[in-house]
Amino acid sequence: MTSNSAGAVLRAVLAEGVTVRSAIARFAGLSPATVTGQVRTLAAAGLLIEYPETSGPHGMGRPHSPLGLNGAGNVVIGVHIAAEHATVAVLDITGAVRLSHRLPHRSAAPADILGDAAAEVLRLEAELTERILGLGVAVGGWVDSAAGVVVDHPTLGWRNVEVRQYFSERVGLPVSVDSHTRALLHAEQLFGRARNDAATVVLFAGNVIDVAVAVHGRVHYGPRSAAGAITRLGGDEAAGAALAECTDRALVRRAERESLGARSILELIDLATRDERARQVFTDRARVLGRVVAVLIDLLDPDSVVIVDPGLVRVPGVRAAYLDVVRRYSACERPEGIITGSSFIGRALETAAGTVVLQQLYTDPAAVLAAVV
Repeated sequence: MTSNSAGAVLRAVLAEGVTVRSAIARFAGLSPATVTGQVRTLAAAGLLIEYPETSGPHGMGRPHSPLGLNGAGNVVIGVHIAAEHATVAVLDITGAVRLSHRLPHRSAAPADILGDAAAEVLRLEAELTERILGLGVAVGGWVDSAAGVVVDHPTLGWRNVEVRQYFSERVGLPVSVDSHTRALLHAEQLFGRARNDAATVVLFAGNVIDVAVAVHGRVHYGPRSAAGAITRLGGDEAAGAALAECTDRALVRRAERESLGARSILELIDLATRDERARQVFTDRARVLGRVVAVLIDLLDPDSVVIVDPGLVRVPGVRAAYLDVVRRYSACERPEGIITGSSFIGRALETAAGTVVLQQLYTDPAAVLAAVV
């Protein structure tokens, strides 16, 4: 199984759905002989299903055997670690979320958070009957994906936490770790709106605010796996302070100071759908982060910008605030043509975590399968 062509065949079937070899060859840019060989290998490995032979329209044309992904037989487990809770999920190889459990943090201590998540992973391992291709862990902050280490997570107070080693010693699965924003960008490329885009930016606005970028279709990591930090983007303390006031926790603190009656970001979003003062909290964040988006657009000239902000689609006026600021501060004349929300509303955390493994599967399926015991 040649990794590049095998991954290209899998991605073609993912994009096309149940399809035939000729369509795979066109989509992947591979010869018919290469597709035939890789399909045979991928089917034998249990990743593709070959459906019964059918003829062309009206019984004309050569019979063909459609192919599809074996989503029913192959899954991954994902762990997303947020500021206040961890989410443990199961996804099949089509990117569909099968189930999801939220685990509130007992404390910010790595042993507590990782220990609770590992216990849930072990429970799922014992219950699942499908083949589990790996465990993906997505975390905010500075994540060294090659080492499997959270280098710095200011919100949790983590420094140099060896996440991959911790899980590898406790669960019987190959473990991969990545920044949640880079994982979301991989997910947009595989399962979302950025499938055909060469250059993409993802801005994540939650309790961590960071960015991921892809150029020529490749997600950029940097030599220290540190790409995406934007806290110093403005170049001065005032800009950093403004960004710090854009986190979800900062928005909730502002709501408390202004006696808005919301004690969580979800309560604040709900209030903002009908209360102008609460709405202002989210539009103010959009105006600050819109300046960041404007800089990134002028710097990278991307095909698409995905803004993962819980207020973007739910709070009136937030999308307009982003677009107004981008028009004012960038050379982009029609930002509405490239700026979108997440493709995974309501399941972004689960999708990010599962995609840490799934993006490897769609790049080099042989390596992923070789790691599965």
